[in-house]
Amino acid sequence: MIFQGLFNILDLYFNDIALFYNNIDHYFRDKIVDSFGTSPIEKEDMVQKLDEMTLFLIHVFVELGFELNEVETEFLDPFLEIQEDDIQVINSPVELYEKKIAPILYEIFLEKIVDYLVDTEVAPLMLKFKDEGFLPIEFIMELRNLKNLLEHDREKHENLRKYIQIQKRIIKKFWENKKSIESLEDIKEPEFKLQIIYLIYRIIHFFHLQIAFDFSHIKSYLKENIDEWLIDVPLVSLKNPDIYFCGIYLGKHLGVELDVEKIKNFLLDLNYEVSERFVAPLMEATDGAYYFIKSTEMMNLFLSTEQINWIIKTEPEYFEPNYLKSLETSQLVVILKLYRHLGIKKIESEINVITEEIEKRITSEGIKQFRDGFVSSEATYYVLFCHYMNNTLEKLKEYDILNNIVKRIYRNLEFLDFSIDTNFDLVSELFYSLESLKLFNCIETKEMIIHLAKFLFPQEIVEKISTSKEIIRSKAKFRHLKVNRITGETIY
Repeated sequence: MIFQGLFNILDLYFNDIALFYNNIDHYFRDKIVDSFGTSPIEKEDMVQKLDEMTLFLIHVFVELGFELNEVETEFLDPFLEIQEDDIQVINSPVELYEKKIAPILYEIFLEKIVDYLVDTEVAPLMLKFKDEGFLPIEFIMELRNLKNLLEHDREKHENLRKYIQIQKRIIKKFWENKKSIESLEDIKEPEFKLQIIYLIYRIIHFFHLQIAFDFSHIKSYLKENIDEWLIDVPLVSLKNPDIYFCGIYLGKHLGVELDVEKIKNFLLDLNYEVSERFVAPLMEATDGAYYFIKSTEMMNLFLSTEQINWIIKTEPEYFEPNYLKSLETSQLVVILKLYRHLGIKKIESEINVITEEIEKRITSEGIKQFRDGFVSSEATYYVLFCHYMNNTLEKLKEYDILNNIVKRIYRNLEFLDFSIDTNFDLVSELFYSLESLKLFNCIETKEMIIHLAKFLFPQEIVEKISTSKEIIRSKAKFRHLKVNRITGETIY
């Protein structure tokens, strides 16, 4: 998810990249036909056939010179899971290759092309590509020209090098601490246990590594100790979510058989308690209201109009400048997000005063959590999403947001450890930094692509991208993941 925008830049810059795509396709298509034939695939055999094809292709990549663990990680992508729609339209090994595997193959090769631009160690693999006929001469010439431009612009060369190392650094950090991460479930206090595992799981899931981690103990805990975690506690924040929300989220994603009726009754009782406790829950307990709504949706619990009105009711004093000033930037965005998500028609003046307060948090140093507060990855993500939601990303074009995000990722990785004393803020900041990079890459608008190009490439490339009539070329073979403009979820 953090390379898609980079691939778009390369695709727009290289005139002859289609030749590269075609050579990859011919090579692997021939191998698929030779090894798996052209006979129809029985519907009930499709998952098994995909597994066989995946193992076969991993072996092919290793023979080409790729690292085994690197390729195996690429093939953990949930995109490869067979869906009901796939069963209806895929009939042969070639179709299975085209629809499920080929896009990932192109991305694996494009990642190596990017590596080559800043890393001399990839040279032997590039020679192998040339020998196998992947690299046409026209594309080689364009590639060398881009590499020369980067070598003459040391700042952009370093930016690109650090950017493409982010995924490798994080995956390496998590692999090296696999046992420590899995032992976090031994934490005694349920609130700390579920909150920290929730945050770490979100990062693991971001890089599709969840299959490789053993969450069996936390799954047992969620199933057998529901009374311990199905509770409401104070001091909730967006970085430290409600315990019950963490339990529901982890249970759903880890395939735990939860007591659905018990959870629904808990949520209904909580809705009543909140309406009694607060005059305006959305404004007074923004984070709690947000996680409550998300929890009801995960449980397919449909609230009545009256119940929703209890949550989102407000009074004029909550829109006074002094009150809004006291809220975190992320909370201000969440209020607007829930208005949009729930289809609430608020008067324009209320929306405007919240938006004006958010804009006061955007500075040349970065995006702050409060007007006079600190720069925050959480605030950065929510402000980016807010402008995406409102179709106003153009307003952020002059801010050097990416540089700040990359620096914070490296800083947080340096101090992050996995133990009972794991720092929530470090994990949260890392998570929101990655979510911000997802927005830069998967919101395929000219503003976002130019943001990336300015940070990663010399001016010549930026100018070519800026003057291109296309944003996304139809012949681009890699995947184009999207971001839901209301929920922020990734659309595969």
